[in-house]
Amino acid sequence: MSYRFIRVTDYYSGYLKGYYERNPDSMQLSYEEQHNHLINDSIEMVSSYGKYLRKIGVDAIDIVSNAGPLQNRWAKEHNLAENFTDQELILEQIKYYKPDIVWIDTTQLLNKKWINHLRNEAPSLRLIAGHICAPYNSEIGSSFSAFDMMFSCSPCIAGELKQMGIKNTQLVYHAFDHSVLDKLAVEKNNFPEENFVFTGSLLTGYGLHNERIEYIEKMISEGLDICIYGNLEPKHRVLMKQGISKTIRFLNAAGLDFAVDKIPVLNKYKQHSEADIKYYSKRLVNSVKPPVFGLDMYKALSKAKLCFNIHGDIAKRCAGNVRLFEATGIGTCLVTDWRENMSELFDLDKEVVTYKSVEECIDKVKWLLANPAEAAKIAKAGQNRTLKDHTIENRVKVMDSALRSGLK
Repeated sequence: MSYRFIRVTDYYSGYLKGYYERNPDSMQLSYEEQHNHLINDSIEMVSSYGKYLRKIGVDAIDIVSNAGPLQNRWAKEHNLAENFTDQELILEQIKYYKPDIVWIDTTQLLNKKWINHLRNEAPSLRLIAGHICAPYNSEIGSSFSAFDMMFSCSPCIAGELKQMGIKNTQLVYHAFDHSVLDKLAVEKNNFPEENFVFTGSLLTGYGLHNERIEYIEKMISEGLDICIYGNLEPKHRVLMKQGISKTIRFLNAAGLDFAVDKIPVLNKYKQHSEADIKYYSKRLVNSVKPPVFGLDMYKALSKAKLCFNIHGDIAKRCAGNVRLFEATGIGTCLVTDWRENMSELFDLDKEVVTYKSVEECIDKVKWLLANPAEAAKIAKAGQNRTLKDHTIENRVKVMDSALRSGLK
């Protein structure tokens, strides 16, 4: 039994901005041509799922909801009025393609009212699946019960969903697309050789990267040579979060917590009041290079002896972020924070190196750099493990089995 599957997702906004700056002519292409070009350029993991689902016979389609020029092209080709909203356009696309299953992992659509509207407007749908692997507020959390099935990349978040009464909850870890290795083999790589690299976001606020920022600040202050390809928030955004956090704390202390729920911007960000939000140090700001995305990110990782990883604050006790599989898959020795399920994913200190404190992290990094043969041995073992157990090709089989069960 085959089925038609649509995944509605987002790409990193920074990547999309860079993509259209590099490829302005792509906006003149047809929707199908632009869509294929974008997916091939991005190496985005979410697009890889569609590719491998199609390989096992699923009629899989990706909708990149925040790719404005791409979405506008679809609307133009299907004669939609110009004043449509993003949600209306996605609904029209789903109605047009008539899928059996829709998978939603863009947070703007994790909305109970919209999901119920979708269910009424798209009669072809037999199953609506949601996916959450990022910090979420109470409004997003209230949408989970509207889905037939929820997926998460983290056992801790999956546990939270079950505690919320979402019985049909599925754990599917992130993974690595091994076809990246084939692309790297024929691509020119101008990134410099580095000893120790971090690639990723450094965002402030509840559930985000406060601990990650503290670790990297400490490494820099200790003189550790770490190359950071990072995404920092502009100062005005950090100040906004600080202002919202202080306002909410004041209202709570004054017994006016009901006002927080009634004022939309405060309600949306009210969990930030639980975090100590600081701006980055000058030395961190001066150390950060522009972020890298897609194939460039893999090129940067492939030129590094070691890759630093630490999970976002939302991860709590559990490991599962995508960098675990990106770094090991590309063949770089991964230095990552210990979590209670890490040994289910890798053989610790043989396939990846783990730490439980910033001091232990720094000590292990120094030892690995002083013993490059051991670091290379761990890197190779980690890559072998990822290519054996943690590929997207493996993950889609788990997804497909869960989705087929849901259809029944």
